Amino acid sequence: MEDEAKNPAPERERPAPLYSGYVLGLLGLTYAFSMMDRQIVTILLGDLKAEFALSDTQLGLLSGTAFALFYSTLAIPIARLADRHNRITIISISMTLWSIATAVCAFVGNFWQLFLGRMAVGIGEAGGLSPAHSVLSDYFDERRRMLAISLFSLCGTFGVMLGTAMGGYVSQEYGWRTAFLVAGLPGIAVALLLKLTVREPRRGAMDSTTAAAAEAPSEKEPFAQAVLGLMRNRLYLQVLIAHTLVIFVAYALVSWLPELMLRTYEVSKAEVGVVIGLTFFVGGGGGMLIGGLLAMYFSKHDARWQLRIPALGLLAALPLFWLAFNAETIHGASVLFAGAMMLGTLQHGPSLAVVQNCVPPHRRATAAAFNFFSSNLFGLGLGPLAVGSLSDLGASTYGGSSLAVALGACVLLNIPALIIFLRASNDLGKAAKAEQGS
Repeated sequence: MEDEAKNPAPERERPAPLYSGYVLGLLGLTYAFSMMDRQIVTILLGDLKAEFALSDTQLGLLSGTAFALFYSTLAIPIARLADRHNRITIISISMTLWSIATAVCAFVGNFWQLFLGRMAVGIGEAGGLSPAHSVLSDYFDERRRMLAISLFSLCGTFGVMLGTAMGGYVSQEYGWRTAFLVAGLPGIAVALLLKLTVREPRRGAMDSTTAAAAEAPSEKEPFAQAVLGLMRNRLYLQVLIAHTLVIFVAYALVSWLPELMLRTYEVSKAEVGVVIGLTFFVGGGGGMLIGGLLAMYFSKHDARWQLRIPALGLLAALPLFWLAFNAETIHGASVLFAGAMMLGTLQHGPSLAVVQNCVPPHRRATAAAFNFFSSNLFGLGLGPLAVGSLSDLGASTYGGSSLAVALGACVLLNIPALIIFLRASNDLGKAAKAEQGS
């Protein structure tokens, strides 16, 4: 096992491109179901508020904090297991757990039961994303990895679209409890397909000799040593902080935009589900895909563009967000939000690829887990809650506009994020030159 970390796999052990594409597609499907099960609650907030007499703060707890508590904290120990054991098995078991937990949410009778149900979904999903990123890094080489992760992330936005569109229609026609069942049960079959058809790849199989050999200790590296190595990596820490700030804004928007549209415009829940679902998919998904392509193209000759593209996107998104919050119609708002999200999510694929590329293969799942721990504990855990609390606090001053004001305040966190990305791009350029000279 030690040799696996020290040496890149020979050419004959590298996976066939067609099979790598299949793995990407199936892992993308698992991520789509993950995001659907995670976010379906956002289109159901109005129903839950009415049935259980909840405040916006409690809705923020359900849409973010309840899920994020265990999702964030368990992701790190599970990632350590993934750095040593079969990642496909871990993902399959995790998907089965979160799918069952989503379906069980259909049978809750009060706020705290639903809170526990959402926590259970988070426990299951804790074993999905970090191992998947690690697997993709062993099916795609350094140059194609950025695009692969962007495509994988695109599947997540499809899941958000499916959750809001399907959830809006099913809850309107058959009730919110049925929506949880429809979202949760199909994932069990996908988990079985993943386990039966995807092979566990050799670690470092798609890395260059230099990258695979760099800092390559035993796979039994102590956890404290792995953490210390990550904390000494300045580039990694900068990307982690910037990504966390962007995710804070993203989850605040994803969690509250459906409810904002329902409160602002006289439209049905089914229409909001479709409009917002398309907004998330076209805006967020398009940005993830375009960001990966742009960064891959411009970074051919200058690695700094991998993080300059994210910074420029965040800057350009700010005026579009302001216009979107002041739009007079739901369709005008959705177009503006889609444009702002597209620019804001240009960072997603490049930043996650940098996280994978700036650490040695034996720490990749752990590096991804710490990144997701930060972005989900502070982003998902606090983003929706902060907006709900600010909305409750501002209700006496801003009335029906308090939710829009709270969301607008959160968007301003993209400013420090883009500054950090620009600083990190310089470190990335220096690291790339150092590797070329070695």
